Amino acid sequence: MITQWIFAILLAQLAVLLANLCYWRCRRKWFSALPNTDLPRLSILIPVRNERDKLPMLVEALHAQQVKPFEVILCDDSSEDTSREWLEANLPMHPSPKWLSWFPAPAKQAGWVGKNWACHQLAQRARGDWLVFLDADIHLHKHSIQFLIDHLSHIDRRRVQLVTAIPKLRANRLFVGLLKSMLPFSVFTLLPIPLAEKYPHPAFAFANGQMMAFPRDYYQQTWLHERARQAILEDVHIAREVKLQGGQVVILDGRSIFEVNMYSTLRDAVDGFSKNATAICGSVPAAIVVALLLALVYLAPLLEASLGGVSGWHMVSYGLSSLLFALSAWMVDMPLWFGCLYPLTLLIGEWTLWRSIFWYARGEVRWKGRTYRVR
Repeated sequence: MITQWIFAILLAQLAVLLANLCYWRCRRKWFSALPNTDLPRLSILIPVRNERDKLPMLVEALHAQQVKPFEVILCDDSSEDTSREWLEANLPMHPSPKWLSWFPAPAKQAGWVGKNWACHQLAQRARGDWLVFLDADIHLHKHSIQFLIDHLSHIDRRRVQLVTAIPKLRANRLFVGLLKSMLPFSVFTLLPIPLAEKYPHPAFAFANGQMMAFPRDYYQQTWLHERARQAILEDVHIAREVKLQGGQVVILDGRSIFEVNMYSTLRDAVDGFSKNATAICGSVPAAIVVALLLALVYLAPLLEASLGGVSGWHMVSYGLSSLLFALSAWMVDMPLWFGCLYPLTLLIGEWTLWRSIFWYARGEVRWKGRTYRVR
């Protein structure tokens, strides 16, 4: 019986998930009193490509912050919609005496992924103590900048080189939400967060590119986006670089101040995750192994039960699997009941992963109107 053999795998994942759940509680700590001196100056750096529908809400949220950052700079990365026209009409050109400005990126050089190129241009213009890179589709609450200043003021910049945060994930549509739930499932059931933060081996590297912060002195010695210029999955690549250099990572629970709704349609979500899935696994052969293991552990018992009858082992397997998906989704404020639909989540996830494998096997990934060669 297949289910008996995979029971140990499910229990191991549950142990990792419960350990992360306990550890995660300390990441919600709010420092109620800020130190009176030496508050860090934050440079909020936002690359923009084809984000016209998100820019008004983003800029409005920045203006609504209870505590303003030192500076906010947006970089338009050759947008093909009307993002640049909107920026020209609504924001001053950088450099500007105002704290919020923008500039157009120079023509992208060969060998660079667009986001990495835009982030590199932003970093060269930043003047704050911390360089905070945010995606343009992130939703800020009025105390988001205060949260960052609060936490970064308590971090030793000589020891910690990368601070990242995991936000609340929005799920406006069912199928899109189910596919998104694969992200927290992959992180919280497979990666012990304490090891991702403190253990130096790059195999445990993790960062969320939607929000990454670096001490400026450290960043401008390493120019991390330049090191990752060809990386489709630049956040994990950068986290590995930090660990290889002996740096430490801090992963914050950002649910209370960040929300992200990356994709509005299932097609966009599948395209986006197809871009990253094989890179997350590390290679095409590794992605194939992961796809087969996911099918074996989570789908094969269901097939076995449908063909040979439901046993107690099958019920335990379904219960544990549902629990893993439910709790990991709950950790990013997605609905607990998503766990009951994990077979559908896996089917969508398998389709997306095999699509990603095909893209990488042919050596080409297309994203936001650009084509990138991948190995």
